[in-house]
Amino acid sequence: MKLHIQRYRWVVVLDRERIFCGLSQSYLFKAIDDVGNTAIKTYSSEKMARTGFLRSWYNAQELIDAGRVEFVEVIESLVGTQEFFKWLKGEKT
Repeated sequence: MKLHIQRYRWVVVLDRERIFCGLSQSYLFKAIDDVGNTAIKTYSSEKMARTGFLRSWYNAQELIDAGRVEFVEVIESLVGTQEFFKWLKGEKT
Protein backbone atom coordinates (compact mmCIF):
# COMPACT_ATOMS: atom_id res chain seq x y z
CA MET A 1 0.00 0.00 0.00
CA LYS A 2 1.33 3.42 -0.92
CA LEU A 3 0.08 6.56 0.82
CA HIS A 4 0.16 10.03 -0.67
CA ILE A 5 -0.73 12.97 1.55
CA GLN A 6 -1.14 16.47 0.10
CA ARG A 7 -2.10 19.77 1.65
CA TYR A 8 -2.20 23.36 0.47
CA ARG A 9 0.22 25.73 2.18
CA TRP A 10 1.50 29.27 1.64
CA VAL A 11 5.13 30.35 1.26
CA VAL A 12 6.86 33.74 1.07
CA VAL A 13 8.87 34.42 -2.10
CA LEU A 14 11.28 37.35 -2.56
CA ASP A 15 11.95 38.71 -6.06
CA ARG A 16 10.61 35.45 -7.54
CA GLU A 17 14.06 33.97 -6.82
CA ARG A 18 14.31 33.33 -3.09
CA ILE A 19 12.07 31.53 -0.60
CA PHE A 20 11.64 32.20 3.13
CA CYS A 21 13.30 29.40 5.09
CA GLY A 22 14.29 28.53 8.63
CA LEU A 23 13.09 27.35 12.01
CA SER A 24 12.75 28.88 15.45
CA GLN A 25 13.23 32.47 14.34
CA SER A 26 16.48 31.74 12.49
CA TYR A 27 14.99 32.84 9.20
CA LEU A 28 16.66 33.62 5.90
CA PHE A 29 15.85 33.77 2.22
CA LYS A 30 17.45 31.04 0.11
CA ALA A 31 17.62 30.72 -3.65
CA ILE A 32 14.79 28.44 -4.73
CA ASP A 33 17.21 26.25 -6.70
CA ASP A 34 19.45 25.99 -3.62
CA VAL A 35 16.97 24.99 -0.91
CA GLY A 36 18.12 21.37 -0.62
CA ASN A 37 17.20 20.01 2.83
CA THR A 38 16.58 23.45 4.33
CA ALA A 39 13.26 23.81 6.16
CA ILE A 40 10.93 26.03 4.15
CA LYS A 41 8.67 28.20 6.30
CA THR A 42 5.08 27.36 5.35
CA TYR A 43 1.77 28.72 6.56
CA SER A 44 -1.78 27.41 6.45
CA SER A 45 -3.26 30.57 4.89
CA GLU A 46 -2.20 33.68 3.03
CA LYS A 47 -3.19 35.82 6.01
CA MET A 48 -1.01 33.74 8.35
CA ALA A 49 1.89 33.95 5.87
CA ARG A 50 1.64 37.74 5.74
CA THR A 51 1.31 38.10 9.52
CA GLY A 52 4.11 35.64 10.23
CA PHE A 53 6.44 37.32 7.76
CA LEU A 54 5.69 40.78 9.17
CA ARG A 55 6.55 39.53 12.67
CA SER A 56 9.69 37.66 11.59
CA TRP A 57 11.53 39.92 9.15
CA TYR A 58 12.95 43.33 10.03
CA ASN A 59 11.93 45.23 6.86
CA ALA A 60 9.01 43.05 5.78
CA GLN A 61 6.55 45.89 5.19
CA GLU A 62 9.07 47.73 2.98
CA LEU A 63 9.56 44.62 0.85
CA ILE A 64 5.80 44.07 0.56
CA ASP A 65 5.16 47.73 -0.32
CA ALA A 66 7.88 47.61 -2.98
CA GLY A 67 6.21 44.60 -4.59
CA ARG A 68 9.26 42.42 -4.00
CA VAL A 69 7.45 39.85 -1.83
CA GLU A 70 4.69 37.52 -2.94
CA PHE A 71 2.65 35.05 -0.92
CA VAL A 72 2.31 31.92 -3.01
CA GLU A 73 0.03 28.92 -2.54
CA VAL A 74 1.81 25.59 -3.01
CA ILE A 75 1.01 21.92 -2.57
CA GLU A 76 3.04 20.22 0.14
CA SER A 77 3.26 16.48 -0.45
CA LEU A 78 4.30 13.42 1.52
CA VAL A 79 4.55 10.12 -0.28
CA GLY A 80 5.30 7.01 1.72
CA THR A 81 4.80 3.30 1.86
CA GLN A 82 3.00 1.37 4.55
CA GLU A 83 6.40 0.24 5.85
CA PHE A 84 7.52 3.85 6.23
CA PHE A 85 4.51 4.71 8.36
CA LYS A 86 4.98 1.60 10.51
CA TRP A 87 8.61 2.63 11.04
CA LEU A 88 7.46 6.16 11.90
CA LYS A 89 5.15 4.75 14.61
CA GLY A 90 7.92 2.50 15.93
CA GLU A 91 6.26 -0.69 14.73
CA LYS A 92 8.20 -3.61 13.31
CA THR A 93 7.84 -4.17 9.56
